[in-house]
Amino acid sequence: MWMITSVPAMRYTGKVMSMIQSARRIENYHYAIRHLAGAAEALTKAGREVIYLNIGDPQVYGFRPPAHIVEPVIAALRNSFTGYTHSAGLLEAREAVARYATGLGALTTPDQVLITSGASEAADLLLTALLNENDEVLLPAPGYPIYPAILSKLGAVARYYHLDPATAWQPELNEIASLVNDRTRALVLINPNNPTGSIISDEITGQLLELAQRRNLIVIADEVYRELCFEKPPAPSSVLAEPMGVPLVTLESLSKTFLVPGWRTGWLRFTHADRMRDVVRAVYRLAGGRLCAPTPAQYAVRPALDGDRAFQLDFVSELRRRRDFAVRRVQEIKGLSCDVPQAAFYLMIKVDHPGNKDEHFVLDLLEATGVLVVHGSGFGADPQQGYFRMVYLAGEATLETVFSRLDEFLKGYLQG
Repeated sequence: MWMITSVPAMRYTGKVMSMIQSARRIENYHYAIRHLAGAAEALTKAGREVIYLNIGDPQVYGFRPPAHIVEPVIAALRNSFTGYTHSAGLLEAREAVARYATGLGALTTPDQVLITSGASEAADLLLTALLNENDEVLLPAPGYPIYPAILSKLGAVARYYHLDPATAWQPELNEIASLVNDRTRALVLINPNNPTGSIISDEITGQLLELAQRRNLIVIADEVYRELCFEKPPAPSSVLAEPMGVPLVTLESLSKTFLVPGWRTGWLRFTHADRMRDVVRAVYRLAGGRLCAPTPAQYAVRPALDGDRAFQLDFVSELRRRRDFAVRRVQEIKGLSCDVPQAAFYLMIKVDHPGNKDEHFVLDLLEATGVLVVHGSGFGADPQQGYFRMVYLAGEATLETVFSRLDEFLKGYLQG
């Protein structure tokens, strides 16, 4: 028989206790999209209205997923197995991703697919499996901030290549080549780009793949927005890499294209896995350690990828209408400018004479108007250039309110 013995209560004696410290590797871990939320929440608690245009969540703005991917998840919760699944994901989900990728032109088998808790977990697993401390990764600037955050956590180094607004945010091959050294392990391509909404041309992508091939780099192709383009979408990097023999990992998800960001259902798929066997094995070992991605939402993958896509045409059409409205309003406001996005639902807006730092501008804007956007330097842009990213998913009435407040704010701000 087990006996429970009493434990003497610890009594605080008034002695000064030393503070338990966090790990040093977290000191530089920042995720700009969420970083400003504290300031916005403080305004909300004070009774102020805040218009959140910082996170690209279509459901916040009234968009809903189609029934043909919702109903299988509901049915699974009632009738199907929803316990721990294989750490790589449900077989039917991996088979669907493999069919989808093969249909694009990149021959893929289910054992080359890993279902993850969104594309962000895919990036984390992959980079953790690949990098040692002080290894380097080439990242676009501007680019999605989860990548430098993960690198900071791992003690790895982000080396930024610049996307030039003068060339519609295209990367420059020679600059990227000049950044490669003996510690460089990977090249990240975000295409279409978040935050700019730009598309890298297939010609430039091909040149970058050739560079990666010559320098023995893994290419990480983040293509979460590839099916939300307002013009011809870019060729999948995996299709371009297939005949070249380039080791490439594609990150995709249901979040944006199927309007279910909170379901956290994404995946990574390997192209030329034979050239990165150790990395693939390491990714699967890490995936086993976290057991599996959430099982219920994985039942949506097959009906999403195999099913009707008509709703996406309607979504993109509505996005185009809101994009055109937002761009027109930017052009009407003195002191603002922007390029016309080719994809996704973000505007990268430039402010004339933004002051010392773009983050200060964004916080001043929030305090004065209740409009929350994200400073450009949170995505790797130069803070002196005065960019901020705005989500334009909101309806026209809300966007008109936003731009009216922004116009009034700028009149005083630029004079000051």
